[in-house]
Amino acid sequence: MKLHSFTLQIFEPKKTLSFYIQVLGFKLLNEYLENGSTYYELGFENTFFYLQLKYTPALNKIAYKERATDNYWKYSIFVNDIQRVYKKLKEQEVTIGKPFQFGEIGYLSHTVDFENHQIEFIQKTFKQNTPNSNKSLLEKPELGLITIRTKDPIKSIKFFETILDLKLFVRMYVDRGEGFTLYFLGNKNLQAPNPDIDAIENREWMYQQNHLFIEIQHYWNSEYDIDFSLKPTECNGLKSINFSGNLNVIKERLMKNKISFHQEKDKIIFETIDKHQILLKNNDFSI
Repeated sequence: MKLHSFTLQIFEPKKTLSFYIQVLGFKLLNEYLENGSTYYELGFENTFFYLQLKYTPALNKIAYKERATDNYWKYSIFVNDIQRVYKKLKEQEVTIGKPFQFGEIGYLSHTVDFENHQIEFIQKTFKQNTPNSNKSLLEKPELGLITIRTKDPIKSIKFFETILDLKLFVRMYVDRGEGFTLYFLGNKNLQAPNPDIDAIENREWMYQQNHLFIEIQHYWNSEYDIDFSLKPTECNGLKSINFSGNLNVIKERLMKNKISFHQEKDKIIFETIDKHQILLKNNDFSI
């Protein structure tokens, strides 16, 4: 199975597409109509991973507001020089946080798109390892991470590894607020420099890959709190995480693990334990 994209619901396609193309440098790879919704697939050059925006005219517009109890958080773009990105966006009067080195996690900055979806920029190296370069501002950005949340990381990681062929490469503990742990899963065929998922060197390595990873956030002790639950947003935010693969293989795995699914022609739809919708199409998908 191959992770290739994720889908966000939008309500203002003209303004939102302009932001992604004119400001962030995405290219419109594909556009199509399906079941009353228009899908826009956006990506950077020389990549097989993309962001899909879904516009459904029949839906009432409800502004997206990220909450700590949503099962989705943000997505990340890996860049060469985060200070140049920051300066460029400031010149275009885009609200963006000042870049900062967050412990041994990464050199980060944050903004939002026109629909208020959270976007995180991560430099491919830590601040102290920033390369000297005079190259173009947004040269070779990568769509790097989609960040979701789980109440049970053991079950969630097992789900992605067993059903969808991902592998856990990196773990980060964050002592902020009540505390949380971040788990990063990617293509199982990748080779991290260190087999230890806590190794610091694996973090910069991950940011330098031309691969899409899933980041899972787990609030410490939330699995023991019967009053705490994670929920998907009803008509905005994240709609699906998209894979390609062999439908017969995935059906066999789902039935073996007693996971319900719905099949529509060339795709299968099912959910994670935290209600993230997974959409898997036949291997012959194209962008």
